[in-house]
Amino acid sequence: MGKVSKATKKFNRKYLNDELERRRKNKKAQELHKKRELKKSRRSKTNEDDEGDQNLLTGVEEVDDLAEFAASTLNGGKEDLSKFMQDEDDDDGDSTDSEDLAALLNEGESNTDSQDEDEVMSGDEDEEEEFKQQLEAMKEKDPKFFKYMEEHDPASLKILEQADKISDDSDSETADAKTHTTEGTEVTVEMLSQWESEIKKDNSIKSLKKLLLALYAASHMDTESAAESEYHIQGMKIFNKTVSTAIRVAPAAFAHYAPVENGRMQKGGRARVVQALLKSYLTSLVALLQQMSDPTMVQYLIKECERMAVYFGSFARHTRDLGRELLRQFGSDSADDGVRISALLALRAIVTGAGTETVDMALKGIYLTYVRHSSVKNMASLATIQTMRNCGVELYGLDANASYQHAFVYIRQLAIHLRNSMQLRSKESFRAIYNWQFVNSLAFWTEVLATYCGDRAEEEPRLCATLESLVYPLVQIITGVARLVPTAKFFPLRIHCLSLLLRLSAATGVYIPVLPLAIEILESPEFLARRPVKSTLKPLSLDALLKAPKEYEHTRVYLESVLESVFGLLADSIAAQSVRIAFPEWVVPATLQLRRWRKRVGKSWTRFSKQLQGLLDKIDQTTRLIQQNRARIDFGPSNLTGANQFMSSTSTDATPVGAYAASLRNVRAQQRALLLEAETAE
Repeated sequence: MGKVSKATKKFNRKYLNDELERRRKNKKAQELHKKRELKKSRRSKTNEDDEGDQNLLTGVEEVDDLAEFAASTLNGGKEDLSKFMQDEDDDDGDSTDSEDLAALLNEGESNTDSQDEDEVMSGDEDEEEEFKQQLEAMKEKDPKFFKYMEEHDPASLKILEQADKISDDSDSETADAKTHTTEGTEVTVEMLSQWESEIKKDNSIKSLKKLLLALYAASHMDTESAAESEYHIQGMKIFNKTVSTAIRVAPAAFAHYAPVENGRMQKGGRARVVQALLKSYLTSLVALLQQMSDPTMVQYLIKECERMAVYFGSFARHTRDLGRELLRQFGSDSADDGVRISALLALRAIVTGAGTETVDMALKGIYLTYVRHSSVKNMASLATIQTMRNCGVELYGLDANASYQHAFVYIRQLAIHLRNSMQLRSKESFRAIYNWQFVNSLAFWTEVLATYCGDRAEEEPRLCATLESLVYPLVQIITGVARLVPTAKFFPLRIHCLSLLLRLSAATGVYIPVLPLAIEILESPEFLARRPVKSTLKPLSLDALLKAPKEYEHTRVYLESVLESVFGLLADSIAAQSVRIAFPEWVVPATLQLRRWRKRVGKSWTRFSKQLQGLLDKIDQTTRLIQQNRARIDFGPSNLTGANQFMSSTSTDATPVGAYAASLRNVRAQQRALLLEAETAE
């Protein structure tokens, strides 16, 4: 054997153990992933939306230590969030390659999923034995009811075995419960009316069971189990009648046998008799929701699921199935705003009062669904994404600790993507940042923090106190994205970033220096050093763009659109400070730069030169107004409380520059409305 080199010895001493451990974990993760895929293949249906969660943001996976960081921050108080942008040698996010990260993530998700499934399955296996014990206890505690069951419906005492036929085909309770013909009994209107009458009259479990068997057949008409069902549905009339009858009478019967108290279903006593039927009803609702495409019918079924949210919450697997389907409906390209809002309300209903796992599933699912469908194509898709963002923000107001943990994890993920791009500085790394998914992710967290640390801070003080530490790192990320590629081609993206910073600053009251970033655009070579290219292209809207189209680069049409947006940002950022006691001094540097720009290039941009002069005049008027109010105060600069309360009762829109900024916003809103109307008409 040859002499071992120093490099080999050094590697063996420092890295060999870690490398072997990493490979063992990778191998174990791959084996677990294969087992998980095998389990999925055995299920009758899988959720396609769950695929690709780890490759959302242009294929960059989450770092495996993010959850640990979030948990430690929650348990240990406000951790120093400067770790967001640290570049440590032992950072797992840097040292572990993408394949190993995917394997580790698969291992974590596989363990979680298998654990959930084992818990649900073990609970289902014990249900039959527990049910027998409940029947024995019923003979002693409620002999009258037991006698009634024996006389009127003795078959219902074996409801678990019989109802297995209508349980979810992936449930462990699925079995042949009774002998029946292959074709099944055809359901008629008369049968449905009779069942409905008997259920309403004396809450007949026998009729309820028959009705739910028919509902199961209706909800699984296109599956293999339809041929084995005891009942057969012929025609849309019978289908609609069966569904409407079941939805009308079944919940009342369940409320009779399994009442809800203090937001939870009572599982003892008579509730055990209808538990399997209840599971069948919930399974049928989810199956119907998966089949429907008409928005009106989808909303109708979602509202029924929302009404049964307490019952769904009593069964972990059914809650998970409903959550996945609601998320699918929420992100469906064919869904309208009504369906999305209904899905959010139903999801909110099952999350309220649910366990940690359900809350985590909902928060993670709605964010990933939003990101997956956040690519902007036109003004219409921009409006849809805004609706989805508002819905997601609403859900993040339910649980302070869970919301903080998810926000921390995903904001840190964005920071890691940005840091990697700044270090590599390649086209591929820039492309990982300069895309709609990344920008709309920033917009999502901006809206979360602006809402709960600003607009609704007084309504949710605990949530505000928990989330406010994330404002600073988010501002750093947005600023870094804006300056990553400071070329004229990406002016639209920078304008989007500045709009996010303005929204965050105006809502939270945190001062963010937006003016320098806006003035940097005006002082770019596109305006100061080169002559714009004349073009006959139609006017351009930057709202649905991240970069200039190839044919618009360096053209006057494009640069005019940029100037319109920048002047709006200048007015908004100056107006946001127009009631501050230091406004006259604070605005001086910006005023000097704007006057200098107007003097240098104003002749080339006559229309915008006049618009800029109007803004400067409003700034002068606001300065005089602030100085007049300062002359009447009786406290000094050291009185911070008095300084913060200066003109606190005056709205920013009431100042001259604020009213000017509001008028520009109204014009832009009208232009967006016209563009959206034109797209809709086409």
